[in-house]
Amino acid sequence: MNHEIISNELDERNQVLIEKVEEMEKEIDSKNKEIDSKNKEIENLKNELEFLKGIISNKNKKIFGASSEKVDADQLCFFNEAEKHSDSKVEEPTVEEITYKRAKKSNNIGKKDNLANLERKIIEHKLEGDDLICDKCGSKLVEIGVKSRKEILKYIPAKLIVEEHVVYSYACKPCEKENEDSKIVSPEMPKTIFYNSMASNELIAHTIALKYLHAMPLYRQQSYFDMMGATLSRQTLCNWTMSAAKALDPIYNYMKKELLNRNYIHADETTLKVINDNGKSSKSKKYMWLYMSETNAKPIILYDYQNTRSSSCPKAFLG
Repeated sequence: MNHEIISNELDERNQVLIEKVEEMEKEIDSKNKEIDSKNKEIENLKNELEFLKGIISNKNKKIFGASSEKVDADQLCFFNEAEKHSDSKVEEPTVEEITYKRAKKSNNIGKKDNLANLERKIIEHKLEGDDLICDKCGSKLVEIGVKSRKEILKYIPAKLIVEEHVVYSYACKPCEKENEDSKIVSPEMPKTIFYNSMASNELIAHTIALKYLHAMPLYRQQSYFDMMGATLSRQTLCNWTMSAAKALDPIYNYMKKELLNRNYIHADETTLKVINDNGKSSKSKKYMWLYMSETNAKPIILYDYQNTRSSSCPKAFLG
């Protein structure tokens, strides 16, 4: 009898200990998750601080630095960086999974840009409500599979995620039985400025703004995006910049038309250091012409690259 009592007491104590251990493990897991979340927040704040330091440094150089139209031979040209390093034959970056890690650093990042460490958000595009009704017989459409998938690299301030768009297809089964032919219906895929690219409109706009508004060259943007978890090569960024310039041609032409309708226009030119096709610095001077309308209302500012500062340049541009 005493043996049974002792055994029961031990079982109860063991059960209590097990429950306490489980509670402690849950509490430890909760604390670990909280620590990981704080570490990520700290890392993001560090990245933002470095970015702000770069902007402040550029502002200080503009305000307190020496002013000259001469360009340092060691400094990369502001305007033709994208032309020099772009290559339309290079494939778009794709998402790849990493199955192992190496401590040894390598300068070769491979042919593909690595986005495996980014958060992924899947958005499913499905028909709802009246769109699910067949327009021929009024029956409810039945989901028959996925029509297509598109991955868009989307920019969110201080954060990058991979947004995967899954488009489903729908068919009417009664119509299919009667006519052996059913209309396939699918929702529209969200449109981006580059149809075959994974770059979102927000990311393209941010890249261009960093380069031309905040004077951050593309080779520095490569490091900037790397700190955010996305390995985007300089060449990829150059290709995006060149494609964006072509896509924005209609806007440039419209702005030029508006500029020529203004009462008067300011014009000025400055020397520009460029790279020839052979990869060497051009010995002859090149010029970037700037045209600007009055600043009272909606000013228009346009750049025009030329080989000379001859009066023929503004005559050709202004007509």
